[in-house]
Amino acid sequence: MISFYKHNLKKNKNYLKDTISSPYLTSGPVCEKVENLLKKKFNKKFAILSNSWTNGLISILLSLELKPKDEVIIPACTFVACANVVEMTGAKVVFADIDPKTKLMDLNDCLKKISKNTKVIMPVHLYGNLFNTYKLRKKIRKNIFIIEDSAHAFCGEYNNNPLGKFSDFTVFSFYATKSITCGEGGAIITNHKSYSDKIRSISNNGMTKPAFKRFVNNKYIPWDVYNYGFKSNLSDINASILVDQIREYSKIAKQKKIIFKKFKKELSKIPQISFPTEKPNKYRDYYLFPIGVKKKFRDKLIEHLLKKKIFVTVNFNSITRLNYYKKKYKKPMCPISENWGLEQLSLPFHVKLKDNEIKTIYLEIKKFFDKN
Repeated sequence: MISFYKHNLKKNKNYLKDTISSPYLTSGPVCEKVENLLKKKFNKKFAILSNSWTNGLISILLSLELKPKDEVIIPACTFVACANVVEMTGAKVVFADIDPKTKLMDLNDCLKKISKNTKVIMPVHLYGNLFNTYKLRKKIRKNIFIIEDSAHAFCGEYNNNPLGKFSDFTVFSFYATKSITCGEGGAIITNHKSYSDKIRSISNNGMTKPAFKRFVNNKYIPWDVYNYGFKSNLSDINASILVDQIREYSKIAKQKKIIFKKFKKELSKIPQISFPTEKPNKYRDYYLFPIGVKKKFRDKLIEHLLKKKIFVTVNFNSITRLNYYKKKYKKPMCPISENWGLEQLSLPFHVKLKDNEIKTIYLEIKKFFDKN
């Protein structure tokens, strides 16, 4: 069996020891420690942990006070949560097509879809390949917020600057299959103080003070509520698992790059396979290993690999083809996204993937195409 994913956590490491000996198990000093690590890593003034990427983004959109007429542009081919969060805040989703080579949001198509109601644009660093937010920022109105969906990338540079440099907010995911994981979790980085304070409050039921900030110098500091909110803060239990991974991520990134290059070199021998073109960035992340095959073969290839105990998945179908969005919105013109969604599959990819497993995957895909 070749697993689709394996986490990087050390089995002999007691991540929770210090946390469970502390009186604070949730949103306490460990979360603050992780937030400080994130601020330093990305050179940002503020970092807020959340219990998921999804809830982190909902907190941001609520802080922006979107109205029903406000529009949020997202790439059509990405995870459905990108659209769902917009729906939950009552705003309107606008789908931009993807670039036929990189499979990232097509900048020109995005620009065409900007209207007087555009409030937010959310580019996605898909598969770890970085969208150039710098170019987007230069071409849009100053009052349009940019939120970088960085669920697939925890490192990288474009225009010689770290990801997050040119956006208003960047949102990370620490979900179970991510390169950095705490099971469920996420984080927001920003330089906007007023929005940062509001997001932190919204993510803790609208309260102005978390529990461990209510007692200073033996004095109780009362809390209040100025904005309604919900429960999306992260626990110290989860955050304790993140500390070492953040500190050591450069090692993980180097390992994944080596494995990615080996994998791509092997599979490049098969002419029926295509790959997303890598953006010419000095430094990028490697999260998934997507390939494209003609749609008439895609599902048959998936079935063949699963029979051989090689676990693969589809990341992602175009959101425009999903029933809810087909019914609610007039069919958007996103043909490249829809085509890629029918051609794409993601192969096993993680730091524990062995050379012989790469060879096995290559041979099984080759066998499939030799027969078809």
